[in-house]
Amino acid sequence: MNLAFARNIFGWVVLAAIVAALFRIATAPERIADRRSTARSVCLGSGGEWVTQGRHEICRRPAQASKS
Repeated sequence: MNLAFARNIFGWVVLAAIVAALFRIATAPERIADRRSTARSVCLGSGGEWVTQGRHEICRRPAQASKS
């Protein structure tokens, strides 16, 4: 009886993990877009320029004067 209960619990945990992983995969584009928009607004807010180099978007900031 205890072995059947343990197998049942194990099956439910595995099923929950699979569902959680599928949810994360399905919502990945939204999270990526949110992170990109946050990075863009921080870049522009700090005086940088949001540019595309090749296939990558990067923040190009003006060179800062060295502190001597």
